[in-house]
Amino acid sequence: MAVIYSYPKATPTASDLLIGTLTSDASGENPTKTFSISDIIGLVPAAGTGGTVTSIGLANTDNFLTISNSPITTSGDISIDLTNNGGTPSSTTFYRGDGQWAVPPNTVPYTYTLTSVANAPNIDINLTDNFSNVTFVKLINGPGINMTSVNNQITVANTGVNSIVGSTFISIDSSTATAPIVSLSATGTSIATKFLRGENTWQTIAAGGTMSSWTLAGDTGTPEQVDDGQTVTIAGGTGVSTVVSASDTITVNLDSAVPTSIVAGSNVQVSGTGAVTVAAANSVQNSPNPVGSPTVTQITNIVALTQAQYNALTPVDTHLYIITA
Repeated sequence: MAVIYSYPKATPTASDLLIGTLTSDASGENPTKTFSISDIIGLVPAAGTGGTVTSIGLANTDNFLTISNSPITTSGDISIDLTNNGGTPSSTTFYRGDGQWAVPPNTVPYTYTLTSVANAPNIDINLTDNFSNVTFVKLINGPGINMTSVNNQITVANTGVNSIVGSTFISIDSSTATAPIVSLSATGTSIATKFLRGENTWQTIAAGGTMSSWTLAGDTGTPEQVDDGQTVTIAGGTGVSTVVSASDTITVNLDSAVPTSIVAGSNVQVSGTGAVTVAAANSVQNSPNPVGSPTVTQITNIVALTQAQYNALTPVDTHLYIITA
């Protein structure tokens, strides 16, 4: 009859034996054989197709990990932990990049005390934090600016242009203090055909005067009407000539053949205005003889005649002949 045995469980070792059938023996003996576990392990190939793991280990490349009990060649545990370069892990500390457990800086709020101090000619604004660290911002006076600091109060004053004042013709719009607008205050519309008049208005200049005609008159003769565009000529008379020159000038000259002066005598009177009066026309008074010695012939008549008339007569010593043509 068949008997079934039960055996207790145990942990094998490499030297323990197993019962198996040996098929590679051709001797014809009983094929049932015993095999050690180490012999069976030795039959497993070590490269690629299977084998026995003989060593397990870990490597650390960034120094943030501490590895112990590595490698394992038989049995055991590998330990891994963070590298501690300082500090204590807690609910208020964090692992820092240098491997230390530390309190982050922003967990303690920074507070600043703001003060000002004169640092002639400028002003320093000091920022002091709750860790006694001091930084400062320097305010520098620019052109036309002067700053003072008293009891941590900074006063900025303008030493340049304080105001812009308009006048009768100029208006100032200071609604934007940093960019005042200066403009003419004249009323009316400023266009190309208008000009600023003295009472501060834009006006059109009236057209210049025109002339249609005027009247030219003399001491005698009939007055003449001179129309727009006509030319008036000032003509010379007997013994008188006229010359036109720049600018817009007419010069009236006496001809050289006209006497330029007359001396008063017994038969000729010259007034204070230059008027000449002959007392007895057609006669010459030349007595007494103005030349006493030597005695000369006195002229008693002045005769005006042509050259032909003079050639046809016998001259008289007491006559003065004037050839007119």
